[in-house]
Amino acid sequence: MQYIRRGASPTAPYVSAVVTDSRLVFVSGQTPSRQGEIVAGTITEQTELVMSNISAILDASGATLGDVVRCGVFLADLADLPEFNEAYVRAFGSRLPARTAVGANLPGYAVEIDCIAAIG
Repeated sequence: MQYIRRGASPTAPYVSAVVTDSRLVFVSGQTPSRQGEIVAGTITEQTELVMSNISAILDASGATLGDVVRCGVFLADLADLPEFNEAYVRAFGSRLPARTAVGANLPGYAVEIDCIAAIG
């Protein structure tokens, strides 16, 4: 297995991603952060930053957003879902992964996303 440490430094005991021998990449939940600091903004801006962080982690793992097969989405306010969906679709394009979206008590930000990618 390969352990990826990329993007903002985790503030808890975990790595950014794990690539298994079967070429699955498990990306830990990503928040709207830059250099370890949460970036305030609209749900659209925060989603775009989260997707950018995920893309960088996938790149370091040898994968792309096109390889993502599943996402877990956590929203502080489910009323943000329409705006979130617009930014999410812009990131993935027509190749959307399976997804779960749930409301969550997030500490100071609007969105967190984890994902699984299958390389090859």
